[in-house]
Formats: sequence, structure tokens, C-alpha cells
Amino acid sequence: MSARASRTAAVLGAAAAVLHVPLAISHAGASLPAAAALLLMSLVCLPCAGHLWRAPCRRAWTTCAVAGAGVLAAHGVLLTLHAGPPAAAPLLVTGHGAHASALPALGSGPALALVSLLTAAQVALCCAALARGGVARRRGTMPG
Repeated sequence: MSARASRTAAVLGAAAAVLHVPLAISHAGASLPAAAALLLMSLVCLPCAGHLWRAPCRRAWTTCAVAGAGVLAAHGVLLTLHAGPPAAAPLLVTGHGAHASALPALGSGPALALVSLLTAAQVALCCAALARGGVARRRGTMPG
């Protein structure tokens, strides 16, 4: 896969990681565990983005695709709970959607949807790279 594709995937992952921070800040007042979970999700994105930027190999593409799919699954749960009544939410997201966001421009729903979209694009790019082949098996291997 081209260096351009790996850099694009890295930028998508880094953007998703950065967007998790205002989400975490906006949730800190209502639910500290939700804020911590959002920060943890951002920490998952950063190493993958770094590996794809510096030395994209099959392992980096695979890890990025699997981690991204896990983050998307978590986002699906959060978006589903966000749409439901606050009383039905478990302790982790108590008050999710029932509080005023500290950052109105990045309210829970739209920001979470944007992060989900960026992550989905990154996962699709990773899967395409793996399906196409031509991805180096290990970092630092020289042809020939």
C-alpha cells in the first residue's frame, strides 16, 4: 500500500484521538468514568496512528483495523445509550445526554458521530490495504 494511504490512515486516527479529548472534558462533570473511558479510547488511537505514519507493516494495519473496530463497537453502544432515556443508562454513562456540554460546539452526539465517521474511514482504509496485499510483513525489512 502506498505511503499516502498509510499517512491518510494515520491522520484519520490522530484526528479521532484528538477529538476524544473535548468529548472527555464535556463528560467530566456528569460522569468521571465516561470521561476516563473517552480518554482511554483516544490513547488507543495514537499508537496505531504513529505506527502507520512511521513504518506501516501488516501488523500495524491489522492492529489499527481491529482497534478501530473495537472503538466503533464502543461508539455504537454510547450512541445507542445517548438516544435512550437517561434513566436506562448504566453507571458508566449516567447522565449521558442529560447534561449541558461544557463545549457546546462539540456536544456529545455530533462529536461522537464525527469521531465514529473518522474511525470508520480509517478501518475501511486499513481493511482495503490488507485486502490489496503489498503490505510489508515486518518493519525495517529491505527488499531483495
